[in-house]
Amino acid sequence: MLVIPSKIKILLGCATLLTLISMLTYFNSLKGSFQFDDAHLTENHWLVNTDAFFDHPRSGQIGNRPVLNWTFALNNELALHQVFGFHLVNLGLHIGVTLLIFFTVWRTGNLQNECGLAFPLSTALLFSLHPLNTDSVSYISSRSSLLATFFYLLTLYTFLNLICLKKTTPLVKKGVLSILVLSGFYLSVASKLIGATLPLMLIVWYWAFVGRKQYPEFHKTVMNNRSVAIGLVSVTLISSGILFFWDSWIYMPLDQGFELFGRTPYLMAQLKVIVFYYLRLFFFPFNLNVDSGFPFSSPMEDPRIIFSGLIILALILAVLKWRNVWVIVGAIWFFITLAPTSSFIPLNDLAVEHRMYLPMSLGLSLIAGVGIKNFPSLVRIRLLVVVLIALGVTTATRNTDWVSELSLWKDSARKNPFSPRSHNNAGKAYYEKGDLVQASRHFEKSVANIPRFVANQYNIQDPKSFLERRSRIQGDESKLESPESLKIMAELVEPHYNLASVYLDQGRLDEAEKEYLKTQALRPGHFSSKIGLSSVYNKKGLYDQAVSLLEQATRQSTFHSDPGFALARLNLGELYAKTGKIEGAIIEWKAALKIDPSLLPAHFNLGTAYMMTAKLELAENAFKHCLKLNSHYEPALFNLAKVYQMQEKWDESTRQFQIFIEAIGPKPSAYAEIGFNFNRQSDWKNARTFLEKSVSLQPDNVNARISLAETLANLGQIEKAREHLQIALTLSPTQNEAINKMRENLSGTDSTTP
Repeated sequence: MLVIPSKIKILLGCATLLTLISMLTYFNSLKGSFQFDDAHLTENHWLVNTDAFFDHPRSGQIGNRPVLNWTFALNNELALHQVFGFHLVNLGLHIGVTLLIFFTVWRTGNLQNECGLAFPLSTALLFSLHPLNTDSVSYISSRSSLLATFFYLLTLYTFLNLICLKKTTPLVKKGVLSILVLSGFYLSVASKLIGATLPLMLIVWYWAFVGRKQYPEFHKTVMNNRSVAIGLVSVTLISSGILFFWDSWIYMPLDQGFELFGRTPYLMAQLKVIVFYYLRLFFFPFNLNVDSGFPFSSPMEDPRIIFSGLIILALILAVLKWRNVWVIVGAIWFFITLAPTSSFIPLNDLAVEHRMYLPMSLGLSLIAGVGIKNFPSLVRIRLLVVVLIALGVTTATRNTDWVSELSLWKDSARKNPFSPRSHNNAGKAYYEKGDLVQASRHFEKSVANIPRFVANQYNIQDPKSFLERRSRIQGDESKLESPESLKIMAELVEPHYNLASVYLDQGRLDEAEKEYLKTQALRPGHFSSKIGLSSVYNKKGLYDQAVSLLEQATRQSTFHSDPGFALARLNLGELYAKTGKIEGAIIEWKAALKIDPSLLPAHFNLGTAYMMTAKLELAENAFKHCLKLNSHYEPALFNLAKVYQMQEKWDESTRQFQIFIEAIGPKPSAYAEIGFNFNRQSDWKNARTFLEKSVSLQPDNVNARISLAETLANLGQIEKAREHLQIALTLSPTQNEAINKMRENLSGTDSTTP
């Protein structure tokens, strides 16, 4: 029987406890939906499966986060677009990070002759349960932080085992561990570029906990020789700088922080962010918000920046005075791992919660663990229990905000009522639910908040001039229309466009026109607003203006493969059809289908146009294609039956009308058409049955009554036939000539009993 040492049993018990507590706390996050930037996970064709991922020409580039995107592709391959699997992987990674924190601190503690488990366990629990991590765990797109941190810590743990090997250890084992360290560094950086700080932190960890014991003479020489110490620090910083700036061009197309803030102003603003946002939320994790709306300011106008710098300096001096190696390393870890997003690389958003995931792991959580460790035993246990329960409950509660887009953005709009982004996204969530009243209310607030928001957060006083300035910086005016280069400007444009779309759906055409024109004033090349504005003109009956706008849009657009371009061609075809240009309409609908073969309305419109031009075989194929896309599409079911009728395929037409009735339910028009088919086949009894059903459901159906009169006459019921003709004449005087002709044909004919 295998005997497990008590030490291993205790370690396994701690690992099990950490796993179960993490699962319990984040269990309700598993029912969350795709959110916000998660849309690309379901829309990008190269993330459908791993084969599509590897076929993508840029899938392996570090700047495209290949490891992260491969995990998304794997999720889709295992269960296409099933959100549960994505959340399960996120939770698994968070548990993995928690366990790595525990084992790394425990392993390092052994090197310091600190063999207790309370310190590493409390550090790991503080990290696992902290609400500030909900952004990383519950938000699928934040998996980049989870993955980068997981491989970051795994590499550190492997590195610890490597440097602690005995001299007699076989070279093969040393070689394997060395390869794993290098591989871990790549995997971390390929998940998110924050992993570039890893070499520096390996040096810091080694020097703090191992180097001074393994090489005391060298340690003493370095400490006593300032030039050597400065040289080592300089080499480390230069190496780290190369790692940071090696792919710095990646940030230019992905982020506009440099144009919005500049390097130095961004760095100065981050002093305020660190103190008044990150540190505050770590110690007081309340009012967490997916959209912080943290305002930008300069030291000249905001004394809090200078004050924050003094606080940070005081904290550093306090850490040095404490002379606790864990606290010193924790502080270094916090500032170094936070540096890529909070120093010299300006990003769009000044503050985001998931940026704290790596800095908290062996940074703030480690320092907090040391603080709790210094309390007396009984006080420490009580304090830890109270803190962990409070953190766990707060985290579980925060997870409920991430369950749906509506709950997330309603919460965000409530906490940050002056954010156009929060109100815009809340409006979109209501719009998707069909609540146009609430959607318009939030979009209106979003539009109203834009000037104040962009002035405070991005220091943009004139949005349009910013666009022009940016195009000059880029050296290419066409980049004004590039989605990548206008990521931030969407906050200015999108609310106007969304509000216009809601007004259009509500029939508030004048207000919709006004907002579409505002959208185009901010961004003249905004393609979707041109389509929307053409719809406004279409509903107003201004067909020439609508056609002119769509023709201009389709000529000028460079996004010929975009689904929005297919919609423009579809709408243009419908306008041509309305103005009698059937051939032009057919050309546009064919063009729309080349872009998007799944565009069902284009197939249906083509089928209808072919019916009108007596191209019945083409019409039949078009309607059949509609039904492949949607087997219950009512108009296509009915029109296909009509095509068979026009081809005099009476039995096929009748079967198709019956399929229509089975799918849709009883319809007087379908019963009338079936009766007409039986009439053409001289099956008077069946014709009578279906025509009488039609008339009973729709007494004012003139054509059904005329057909029923014909049927009754052939059955010898002349008087009843005359009655139906008389009613038809009353209902439709315009058909006077045809009805009177039928009545004349019935005159002189004797009525018989059926």
